[in-house]
Amino acid sequence: MDRLRTCVDALRILAKSSDLTRVGLIERQINDYLNTAVGGKERSLGRLRKAIYDQVAEERRGEDWGIARDCVRSLLRTMAGEFPLHSTRTMQ
Repeated sequence: MDRLRTCVDALRILAKSSDLTRVGLIERQINDYLNTAVGGKERSLGRLRKAIYDQVAEERRGEDWGIARDCVRSLLRTMAGEFPLHSTRTMQ
């Protein structure tokens, strides 16, 4: 089974949940997906971001994708900080 689909299916269940521990469960699910990523974590995170965006666009009642969306955004920002496209340091 496709790893992305498995991750999104698990996140969909959590998006419907009101469990107080779901933040940690969502983070763990995303980290598990990234730890098995093929083709690099940044690329896999981009695919996950797109998949979550598609889920949000479907506007299914009772689903809250905000936590997963925010977690992915945070990870993308962190990666962008770890791998800047250009240096902010001036050369002397």
